[in-house]
Amino acid sequence: MGLDQLFIPWRTAGAILPVSVIGYLPATLIENKMAFQICTGIFLVSTTLWLLKLVPRFSSVISSLFFILSTSWYLQNEPFGDHRQSVFSLLLILLTLREWGLLQRYFYQAAAVVVLSFYCLAGWEKIFYSGLSWPNGTTLQVFVHSMGYMESYIGRAILQNHNLAVFLQWGILIVECGAFLILTGPRLLRWMCLIALLGFHIGIEEIFHYRYYLHFMIVIYLFALPGLLEKKHVQS
Repeated sequence: MGLDQLFIPWRTAGAILPVSVIGYLPATLIENKMAFQICTGIFLVSTTLWLLKLVPRFSSVISSLFFILSTSWYLQNEPFGDHRQSVFSLLLILLTLREWGLLQRYFYQAAAVVVLSFYCLAGWEKIFYSGLSWPNGTTLQVFVHSMGYMESYIGRAILQNHNLAVFLQWGILIVECGAFLILTGPRLLRWMCLIALLGFHIGIEEIFHYRYYLHFMIVIYLFALPGLLEKKHVQS
């Protein structure tokens, strides 16, 4: 993700409207791509040091701070937004707190709440703005037609079958709104929701190529892996 931000196209035409904390800085600084790249580079270097356990406390703070700054700069340059960044900013802050010994006991629960809130808020936002008219199939077909890749097998199936589009939209809405069932529901329901959520990510990648791979891996790490390890432990 940091490398994505490092090499994004740079567009500064038109009036600068604040969409992040960076938006309140002087325009000459906002438009300075070199300053943005230096900020992102510091994040990448400090994160490497952190991964190598070199001055971990110091590098964790620098990594979190400069990722937030780089992300704000990224969003200021690309106002369409990329809401993945907010999740990773919060997770980096939690990791930093754990590095300083402040969140050892509740790190898993806090990280799970951050990730699941991302999905839950997305689902309830759809209902807030569109009610139950959102999963009408047509909106998904229009989005796939305008934003999807024509070589996508799932995308072509959605465009050719309106009932499939309606079914998938209802599935997305239910899984997003009920995301916390992955953490609190009965075991069978947790695994059904988890599989549906992973399928949702696979569909996004196959249709839109949005590169949500890190979210995919985080969901597996937080929700699939503990369940598998618990099952293995019980069997042994």
